[in-house]
Amino acid sequence: MVKTLVAVPTSKGGLDDEVHKSLVRAETFTLVEVEDGAVKDVKVIENPYRQEPYGAGSKVALFLVNLGINAIISRTDCPKGKMILDSAGIKMVVLDTPMKVGDVLRKLR
Repeated sequence: MVKTLVAVPTSKGGLDDEVHKSLVRAETFTLVEVEDGAVKDVKVIENPYRQEPYGAGSKVALFLVNLGINAIISRTDCPKGKMILDSAGIKMVVLDTPMKVGDVLRKLR
């Protein structure tokens, strides 16, 4: 049994929402618990740092690490938080086109 907690930046949240164009400035994060390739749970939480004028990348990276995520699916990487995410062993999947959260998860299975 392999469990993974995936964070996806979104606007409103949920599997039908599109992956937000920005990891750091997204309004919400859709947290998806995946077990053996199947979606087990979906939660939507607000991004408390989306309007920070400085240091939002590092703050978002620490926030996600503290949530215990294992992977991020995003349309952009997080240059200012990269070292934090890398040191926590968080895998980053960067999309080259807009997609809905549920579609990305099905494609990655």
